[in-house]
Amino acid sequence: MTGEDRRQALHFAMTGFALALRWLEPWQAYAMAGAAIVVNWALLPALGWDRSIRREGGPFADGVKLYPVAVLAVLVLFPMHVAAAAWGVMGVGDAAANVIGRRLGKPGFLGRADRSLAGTLAFVVTAAPAALGLAMWVGRLDAESMWLPALAAAAAGAAVELVPLPRRLDDNVPIALAAAAAFALVAR
Repeated sequence: MTGEDRRQALHFAMTGFALALRWLEPWQAYAMAGAAIVVNWALLPALGWDRSIRREGGPFADGVKLYPVAVLAVLVLFPMHVAAAAWGVMGVGDAAANVIGRRLGKPGFLGRADRSLAGTLAFVVTAAPAALGLAMWVGRLDAESMWLPALAAAAAGAAVELVPLPRRLDDNVPIALAAAAAFALVAR
């Protein structure tokens, strides 16, 4: 398993914490995300535990640090079930796009050598059920009313991932915000 594979496995695994949103009050969810920010920004670097999951030459505010910031942002701005869906899009879809894109991603997609059709399809195909399942679980909602918002969230997240960002910017926050906004808009 490469360092990048470890990063993506962690990216995916952290989505499991979204399951707890079913039982948390909003203030508790904010506190948990805030604690994750402290851990990822201060504790992991101080102990050197972030070395195996950081990208060589990556920015200070990398994906490890911005993941819990993205979670906190959607928790504060959207209802819990929408935040859970967005978390699923970011955590599952982004990781799947990376893993599949690196393995099957030749040639590039939409003029970008670092993106592929296979990765983008993997994003949508994995993010939509993750968003659907988490929204249903956290909001205690039925699938019939949630599948279209979940698909919109997955498509919005995948579209944002295709936007070329400067190397110093991570895409976790814009993916989560776009996914949450699309889910909320379509769910109306």
